[in-house]
Amino acid sequence: MAEPELPYPNVLADLAVEPVQGHPGVYRGHTRDAWNAPVYPSGGVLMGVALRAMEHALGRPEHRLRTATTLFVSTVGPGPLEIRVEALRTGRRMSQLRASLGNPGREPGHFIVAAFGEARPAFAFSDSDPPQAPPPDACPGPAELPPGARSFNAPFFENVEYRRVRMHHSFETGWEGGRAEAIRWIRYRQPPRLPDGRLDPASLPALADTMPSAIGQYLGPDPARFFHAPSVDLTVHHFADARGDWLLARTRAHWAGDGYASAATHLWDDDGTLVAYAAQLMLIRFPDQD
Repeated sequence: MAEPELPYPNVLADLAVEPVQGHPGVYRGHTRDAWNAPVYPSGGVLMGVALRAMEHALGRPEHRLRTATTLFVSTVGPGPLEIRVEALRTGRRMSQLRASLGNPGREPGHFIVAAFGEARPAFAFSDSDPPQAPPPDACPGPAELPPGARSFNAPFFENVEYRRVRMHHSFETGWEGGRAEAIRWIRYRQPPRLPDGRLDPASLPALADTMPSAIGQYLGPDPARFFHAPSVDLTVHHFADARGDWLLARTRAHWAGDGYASAATHLWDDDGTLVAYAAQLMLIRFPDQD
């Protein structure tokens, strides 16, 4: 008897890759419409697929992900994926790799570099405290969209859940803009847990790749100001393992101009552990004008 289909997909399955026999460094993957944001798959999800291929090619579990950067050159559609991995250097303490990702038969659209390294004895500190936030169950979810209002709807956000700490929608009234900061709890509806119980580090880039919300907080309430902000790049620094389902995300947009915007996100586990930091440049597009 077939297993019943879960109401929400687990991104862990969609990050899976398999090597192409006879072609060292070449991997096949697959992503689906469920992770579109909004038309093409989330860049963070595809970055996770490339990281999984890199981990497989490296084959050294003691070398954990430390940092990765993706340059989004062109769109990559849902469906079959081809990932090509090359080792830049495989060292005793640290290894660096690069990869390209795209749909088979097309030029690759995403280019990724990453560093993996062992844990080493040294001093340790975190000088980035999480903002004060009630627990997720005490925070509101998304506001109900009024009739006729426009909002950014993407299948990706149907498969993650968020609770707002300090964040408003453009269609809401009674608040003012002027501060480019969004704070919210966020989690996958199906937590992508590894066998040892931690959240898959390769799943975190997609949760961090949600930075346009901070731009909206600066602009303030204005239902007519509708924009998209596709990623130009995405860098993620991985610090610690996450064990809880929920992550507290604080996003700050520090600059916008010339049709671009720059932002950064910190992610904390629900016990206050700083898990990751991400930064990216975004392209500002107005669908009614482009």
